Amino acid sequence: MKIEKLKTRIVEFYKTQKKWVLIGGGILSVLILAAVLINPGNGNAENGTTAYVEVTTGPISESIDVVGSLKAVPSITLTWESDGIVSPFDLEVGDRVEKDAVLLSLEASSLSAEILQAQASLLEAEIELENLKVSNTDLHTAAQTLADLEYALIDYENDRDYWNYKGTSWDSIEQSRTDYYAKLQIQWEKERAYDALLDLEPDDPERLEAYAEMSEAILEADKYLHYLSNKLGVYYDHAVETDFIEYDQALGDVEQARNEYNRYLDQSEEIAAAEANVQALQNTVDMGQIVAPFEGTVTDIDAVSGELIAAGETAVRIDNLETLMVDIYVSEVDINKIKPGQRALLTFDALPDQEYAGVVESISSAGSSDSGVVEFRVSVVVKDADEAVRPGFTTVVSIITSEIENALLVPSQAIQTQNGEAVVMLVNGDGKISAVAVELGVASDIYTQVIGGELVNGDQLAISLSNTADGDEFDPSMMGQMKKINGGGKRP
Repeated sequence: MKIEKLKTRIVEFYKTQKKWVLIGGGILSVLILAAVLINPGNGNAENGTTAYVEVTTGPISESIDVVGSLKAVPSITLTWESDGIVSPFDLEVGDRVEKDAVLLSLEASSLSAEILQAQASLLEAEIELENLKVSNTDLHTAAQTLADLEYALIDYENDRDYWNYKGTSWDSIEQSRTDYYAKLQIQWEKERAYDALLDLEPDDPERLEAYAEMSEAILEADKYLHYLSNKLGVYYDHAVETDFIEYDQALGDVEQARNEYNRYLDQSEEIAAAEANVQALQNTVDMGQIVAPFEGTVTDIDAVSGELIAAGETAVRIDNLETLMVDIYVSEVDINKIKPGQRALLTFDALPDQEYAGVVESISSAGSSDSGVVEFRVSVVVKDADEAVRPGFTTVVSIITSEIENALLVPSQAIQTQNGEAVVMLVNGDGKISAVAVELGVASDIYTQVIGGELVNGDQLAISLSNTADGDEFDPSMMGQMKKINGGGKRP
């Protein structure tokens, strides 16, 4: 076989591999394999031939490969919420649309009475909301009312203060007024009880007892009236009481006006109510429209201008193509190897020979066993998607769980198991072959890292190959390709 044809077979083999493995920048592994194959010869093994490979150093990575389906986040299919006839439109697949943009609408003549009424009320509600946000008319009115009442309160306060001849503290006076009116309440209660018994004989015991209680209550109230009058230095008669009561009323009016003013000073509740009213009307109007809920790209249009549609029919699909993501499901055996932030590589059946970068965005904290195996959802975001990448593509996601830069590497098919431990067949300086125990680390499709043992960079290893007919099934391993192309190797 010619060397150029052999090299072509090797390159074609690497292009068919789905899983990404970086060994010496990708070129080193090809050169090593080519070095083995370019020196063919007949081995002496009884059941096949022997190939010789070299221990080398280079980067290696380990990954978990899972198939998933690409999706845009967010993505939505919008449906009509009302019956009607679709108005003419110029919307096209691929158009970028802004949030809240009206994409499609129904003919006005086909709208329901509810939608038409909402359209008429919406403008008025929006004006009312704007007035609440920018106009201070109510606030100014409340401020003027408060100022007038506070000014009037001064006169009422002066009238009340006039009767405090002794200059007694107002707290003491108000306490005495409170006590006096409490006694008056009792007096009135006893008077009503006595009046209810006037039909009885004057010497009736019940009537006499009620009369005694009433008399005692009158004396008690009168006593507290004298206490109050003594503190004022003037008898608390009707004229004095009137000035006190008018002051109390004026003070209450001022407090109410202050609350009203403060309410208009902060109209957040009124504004919230007006906004809710506008939104409710807008939602009703939107029943006759298709409105974009977020910024994105139109990826499908089902509507046809002039078509009579029914509520619930599909109209438009919108995808945010700026964020493309794959949800994959990883078994419980491997999930602890995956962490947020790990990089990933993605390939698509629709885009052969193309590879895209990704990163692990999130991992579900609870697994599910819908498939019979406990699996965890892992979300991977595509970082460098181009226009060729579309939602719905079948995706092979390779999450890189381990990467080592300067690893000691042996071809994976050079590893055997003897007495429960891993060994390789080392070609000694005298040409003899001996089994050498090795401790293994990260493994890729073709190479395995050696982390313990007596191997060093440049050591030669022997691999026994079985003869394979040229028409047999394709073996995607490195050794399989060596057998297929050449049938063996020659000891260096």
